[in-house]
Amino acid sequence: MADIDTLPKQNPEIVPDHSILDCMNPATGEIIEKIPATTVEEIERKIITAREASHAWCRLTLRQRAKVMKKAQKALVARMDEIVEIVLDETGKTDFDGVIEMLTTLEIMRFNRKMAPRVLAPEVRPLGLLVKNKRGTVHYRPYGVVGAISPWNYPLIQPSILVVPALLAGNGVVLKPSEFTPLTALKMKEVYDDAGVPEGIFQVVIGAGDVGKTLVESQETDIIAFTGSVGVGRKIAVSCAEQLKPVILELGGKDPLIVLKDANLKRAAGAAVWSGFHNAGQTCISVERVYVEEYVADEFIRLVNEMTQSIMAGHNRDSSDYGSMTTVPQFEKVKAQIEDAREKGAQIFSGEYSPSNGGHFLPPTVVTDADDTMAIMQQETFGPVIAISRVKDEEDAVEQANSMNFGLNASIFTKDKKKGRRLASRIQAGNIVINDVETNYLCVDVPFGGIKQSGIGRLHGIEGLRSFTQIQSIVEDRFGLKKELWWFPVSNGTKKLFRSLIKLLYG
Repeated sequence: MADIDTLPKQNPEIVPDHSILDCMNPATGEIIEKIPATTVEEIERKIITAREASHAWCRLTLRQRAKVMKKAQKALVARMDEIVEIVLDETGKTDFDGVIEMLTTLEIMRFNRKMAPRVLAPEVRPLGLLVKNKRGTVHYRPYGVVGAISPWNYPLIQPSILVVPALLAGNGVVLKPSEFTPLTALKMKEVYDDAGVPEGIFQVVIGAGDVGKTLVESQETDIIAFTGSVGVGRKIAVSCAEQLKPVILELGGKDPLIVLKDANLKRAAGAAVWSGFHNAGQTCISVERVYVEEYVADEFIRLVNEMTQSIMAGHNRDSSDYGSMTTVPQFEKVKAQIEDAREKGAQIFSGEYSPSNGGHFLPPTVVTDADDTMAIMQQETFGPVIAISRVKDEEDAVEQANSMNFGLNASIFTKDKKKGRRLASRIQAGNIVINDVETNYLCVDVPFGGIKQSGIGRLHGIEGLRSFTQIQSIVEDRFGLKKELWWFPVSNGTKKLFRSLIKLLYG
């Protein structure tokens, strides 16, 4: 059993002035590459380049843009091993986690390129009886330039969920990936460019928060799409509000899993263990809080601990179940939360891990008897930790699940499907899965996003594509009249007609 207290502390990966980024493999501590940050002047130049390129790009038909995206999709498949290797080097993931990241990215591309020609095409809307001589259409126009800011936990998926629909909608895109994982984004741009994505339409800027701030505050970006922490998301929202600039925010979560007494406990335990530990728990929709009915709590905890014993964290990309933490601050935060829970009376069970020199590894950890006085039940953890709390009944479980300001994902385990759907309607979360965990993210046909402090707007689905468009309504004559009935001069006969219409249509 690993001892949390003996885990090593690490040094920061980035030099203080942020002008040069040290791209580090968090599993080994090895510096992979040094990359200069993009200057303010270069950022503005890239934004303007993307805008200029967007003029021709948006004039292509939706099907033409979809064909270009299909070429990019095929290019990613052809270079899969090369790209996955970069993802693993930057994040410390296992090989399988890297492959799953590629799979999810390709599914995002497939759905968006297939659906864009249909859902972004002009849409004829039926009009009311009073205006039957008119024709109404809804058009989905590009914004111009999308400023996209993505996090480090999924350096291929997270940029793609922003870049792909934004491009298909006809926008230019300037992407700022996390300063911890810039190499994947640069490779992504290279692959897109080589596949025939028009020159200049997709730009990448590199750097820390100051680079993102420049992107957000630039007068040349028309909409900002951000995935990351609540704190940064709030600052971006304030800045965009001052500019009256639209914003899409996908922020943090503290996602609950409810286990009812009639649940398949083995499946529920397996779901909790996988969701809590895969990708070292660094997933915004991973299970962080488990509320299990008292009647089955002992058996559920026994199953979770038993399964946790077989989980191995380590640097062996093929045999380890999950890899290292990606960043030092997150590594230290998770350790502090575990220690806080221990000091306040929680029971800590840790599985095995195989650290490497300089790596950011944490063992799979189960915290039982967790309560609301503990940081691990109140703050986003984002690490390989499952916190379990006993509840009296389903009412208590729902109350506890809704007790936080987060509202991203939630899961319910019960054999009674009607009960599951009934509870789902009462849980305050943007996305809910019944008898499973996280699968909703792979269900790209349905929208994804949070409520409360977990975000604004939606990605995935039809809603995700349309999020990167401005809606324009056009009304025109189906057949012409010399003048409309309500134009001057209004006759007494017209006045009587309208009184009669009101009684006929609405009385």
